[in-house]
Amino acid sequence: MPNELPGNVTEFLSRLQTVKMLETTDFETYSIVKDKESGQHYLRYSFFHIQVSAGGTRFDYEQFLPLEADDVLGLVFGEQPYRFPDHWRSVYYRSGTDGRLMLFDPSENHDLEKAAAAERDMLEKLLEYKQRWQAAEQREELTKQLFADLDEIMKKTDDK
Repeated sequence: MPNELPGNVTEFLSRLQTVKMLETTDFETYSIVKDKESGQHYLRYSFFHIQVSAGGTRFDYEQFLPLEADDVLGLVFGEQPYRFPDHWRSVYYRSGTDGRLMLFDPSENHDLEKAAAAERDMLEKLLEYKQRWQAAEQREELTKQLFADLDEIMKKTDDK
């Protein structure tokens, strides 16, 4: 783990070189990147969140997991899993809404696994909704069902 924080997100992003794209979906991207100044490799996880309660405001987030040379090779050759949060067990950098990068230790937040599972379930429902929207005749009913499904996911999370 590098001793020095990379600084703010914009500054840090300008120093990065993409080594390999691993996966891209409508909502998230995984890639291996290298800091041109320090030579440090990171697993980069980029995603966005739309906060409906804030009028549909979009928030973009970046997370950077420092990698050892063996990890880089394992990821490049597809021999090592990388999905967040399941394989992000060591300290990493993450962005917030203020443009800073902060260290985050996932071992301090074991209870957040329920929330992460709920987020994955919600993402699955949103992707399903997007696919069904194109062919839907009853789009209002489809939207109501989406919100009912999302409410059910949230209730399950709150009950646990």
